[in-house]
Amino acid sequence: MEQSTFALPDFLQVSEEDIHQRMLKSLPRNYDLSEGALIYDVTKPVAMEKAKMIEYELTLTMMMMFPQFAEGIFLDWHGTPIGVTRRPAVAAKGSHMVFIGKPGVTIRAGTKVATVASDHTAAIVFKTTQEITTDENGKAVTSIEAVEPGVVGNVPAESIRILMEPIPGIVEIINEEATSGGADIESDSSFRERIIDRDQNKSLSGARRDYERWAKEVPGVGEVIVLPEWNGAGTVKVMITDSNGGVATPELIAAVQQHIAPDERKGGGLAPIGALVTVDSVERMTVHLSFSLELEDGADIEEILASIKQAVAAYFSDVSIGGLIRYARIGSFIIETQGVKDYDNLLLNGLAENIQLDSGEIAVVGEVKAS
Repeated sequence: MEQSTFALPDFLQVSEEDIHQRMLKSLPRNYDLSEGALIYDVTKPVAMEKAKMIEYELTLTMMMMFPQFAEGIFLDWHGTPIGVTRRPAVAAKGSHMVFIGKPGVTIRAGTKVATVASDHTAAIVFKTTQEITTDENGKAVTSIEAVEPGVVGNVPAESIRILMEPIPGIVEIINEEATSGGADIESDSSFRERIIDRDQNKSLSGARRDYERWAKEVPGVGEVIVLPEWNGAGTVKVMITDSNGGVATPELIAAVQQHIAPDERKGGGLAPIGALVTVDSVERMTVHLSFSLELEDGADIEEILASIKQAVAAYFSDVSIGGLIRYARIGSFIIETQGVKDYDNLLLNGLAENIQLDSGEIAVVGEVKAS
């Protein structure tokens, strides 16, 4: 939703000079009102302060009175009376944190592990969520959760290598899979959209917009697609992404299911009695890229391919669910990559054409191969 432009009322559109001149005109004419005189110098700061109050402080106060312009805590105060609250940050989780060492070593719940810090990034700290003991082969697998919530906790596989406090008998740790599900606190723009949507579209006890709104009330949810009667009369399918536009985790799917319809048709959640609601993640289409490249002298092919993959991934995250992947747009990312002189024979999943995603489908980057 595009934010409106705030317009100050005409009667408040006055400048510091306008205010000062009105002040001088209200004084007796037998005073010296010229610039540099005592009266002029005494009234000028007052005009400056009043102008500041009107142009900045009063304007900001008026903006905070309307959800279209409010920010921060003021926006929260608009949401509270109508039952719309800002979604909190969500901690990333992982299910394959591996501890390797001697058999029979116990790792307590709450044990802290971390990624390796670099010159540009701080270490990301996680904690184990259950107590485990290494098996006869000296291996134990447990789940972990980021200590600090937010997208920063979504780290790739094999990046968690540091045991914050030594455990006798443990010689190595590693996360075999990426952590996921981390989400930042809801932005003002997203929260504002939900507040205005609730105000303009009252609950209809099970309309499509109700299911969209209910799903977005769960922390970590991004986009939502509702498919009515997808599997017969009275059935509803709610397809979601995470807040980063990616595939939703099983934990997020379960949270939305619990919020909307935890007991099938019995009406124990927000869905009306009789509605059979199924919550699922959007489906993922993997798009493989292949092309031939002509490079500039000294260019590193691995760095170029990594840059192209990053640019295409960012583009895919902006494409709406069920949207169109434009062939020409992919080509533009390739030619605009530093070190690329020219390219040819671009194929997306083996074809030189646009890709139309199915309803409920998002695109992710697969293999990026150059010849």
